[in-house]
Amino acid sequence: MKKIRNIILSLVLCFMALPMNIHAAGYIDMGRDIQLTLQTNYSGIHFDLYHIGYVSETGEISVAEGYEDYNVNITGKNDEAWNELALTLEGFVAAEGIQSEYNGTTGSDGSLYFDSVEKGLYLVTSEIKTQDGKVYETTPSIILLPSLDYEKNEWMYEVTIEPKFEISDDTSLSLKVMKVWKDTGYEKVRPTSVLVQLYEDGQLYDQVTLSKENNWQHVWENCETTHKYTLVEQKIDNYTVSVTKEGVTYVVTNTYNVPPTPSTDKNIPHTGQYWWPVLALVVVGLLFIVIGLVRRKSNEG
Repeated sequence: MKKIRNIILSLVLCFMALPMNIHAAGYIDMGRDIQLTLQTNYSGIHFDLYHIGYVSETGEISVAEGYEDYNVNITGKNDEAWNELALTLEGFVAAEGIQSEYNGTTGSDGSLYFDSVEKGLYLVTSEIKTQDGKVYETTPSIILLPSLDYEKNEWMYEVTIEPKFEISDDTSLSLKVMKVWKDTGYEKVRPTSVLVQLYEDGQLYDQVTLSKENNWQHVWENCETTHKYTLVEQKIDNYTVSVTKEGVTYVVTNTYNVPPTPSTDKNIPHTGQYWWPVLALVVVGLLFIVIGLVRRKSNEG
């Protein structure tokens, strides 16, 4: 009987380890304050935090007021996609002159502390710092507050991030923009031209119309590394925009939003995963194993 008991215990433990349809890290404590620290190696760097999304107690993200009309996808992102989103939104906030919800400058120890930050999704940007012939510029980023500690599988309410820096010489350079279309099968709805604007330190520097005539690209000469440049594209209906940067080249990708196929079935199918059949099979299997072992023990006796 001891052997049977051990087998049953093992099966129960396996049953308990099955994934369940709940949030692994539990619910967010909506009444708890968030403390955020930006840790760098440089003093005198000004940072801005833009509240671009709300977060629910279950960790679901929704777009914050004022960002609904941008042709970007804010919700349901992973870290890599958030990096692209950060550069895209940086151009929008510069073009629209949006004021940040939180801002400050790093102290002598290179850190900046924010107390009682509202929960949500944030765009983090900074100004350029020039010192000893070097230019220090941080890469814009997206952070979720509270943040999820994947190793401990719990929400963190005291968050420290280390912004990434790009260090370059105080010189001039050429900036390039290149358009990429992702609309295979829908080329006929593609616009014949698109307006792209380049901002310098938050002010309009130049704008250009991209089209087939210029091969959907343009180059700005004699831009200075001591200035902060951001790129924004005029909104295109039914397209989602993503801006990435490869060296000195801005790549603007437009993805066509394929309209959903209307369904004539009134009984909409469930798109999630039902776990009760799995659990039922485990229980039934457990019972058959127990019955079989008992019968075998009885026959041997």
